[in-house]
Amino acid sequence: MTYISSFFYVSVFLFGLVFGSFFNVLIHRIPLVINSKKKTFFTTISFPKSFCPSCKKSLSLIHNIPLLSWMYLRGKCHFCKNKISFRYPLVEALTGCIFLFSFWRYGLTLESIFWLIFFSILLILFFIDLETFLLPDYFTIPLIIIGILKSTLYPLAIDPVNSIFGAILGFFSLYIVNSLYKLWRGVDGFGFGDFKLLAGLGAWFGWFLVIPIIMVGTSVALITVLVLSIIGKQFTLEMMIPFGPALIVASIIMYLNPNILLLLI
Repeated sequence: MTYISSFFYVSVFLFGLVFGSFFNVLIHRIPLVINSKKKTFFTTISFPKSFCPSCKKSLSLIHNIPLLSWMYLRGKCHFCKNKISFRYPLVEALTGCIFLFSFWRYGLTLESIFWLIFFSILLILFFIDLETFLLPDYFTIPLIIIGILKSTLYPLAIDPVNSIFGAILGFFSLYIVNSLYKLWRGVDGFGFGDFKLLAGLGAWFGWFLVIPIIMVGTSVALITVLVLSIIGKQFTLEMMIPFGPALIVASIIMYLNPNILLLLI
């Protein structure tokens, strides 16, 4: 690896950290947009300035340097000393890795931008759903549209018909499962956000990987519940458990190794 390429990849990673800081803003503030009729998308993500969720003090630039500020402040607010969620540096680091991986895998191409957007949307949705049980249309709908658009520009992997059918199958497969669950239990087992998320994944991976993603996602969810139960967390059928993160993990697994389903059979 030459000095020029090393500098390029370091720059890409640092650039990703900056975007990761912005993603943290989206993760925190988009649910506020959804839960408030008075706030709009652009005003909520733009105002007010970054502030501590605990003491509400505005943060200066020195307190907002990706990764470094969190480490320098030892994970605590400069003003009130309350803990800052580990999610902030984690999202920044993961975003840096997403940028690095996308350009390393696909080079300086339009395809790398597509996959960069794909992984970034999934990262944002993962943490929003994990924290608030929401999968906002702000991200699920673009995931579907961009997936279909990619299939038209790069049809050798997934052609447009496959992509569109994948989106349709992704939506209605969970919709049908939810309808059956509702007949049995009288309540919804999934939300419409889950339907649209799986539709987006279907648009990216094609119809033939929709059911495998559901199977792997279900396995991920069950394993997670089992592990949490072992360490003392109690679960009941009435508890809400976000399924979006499990689907996202499943899609990453299928991206890395589409044959992983053979291990579950």
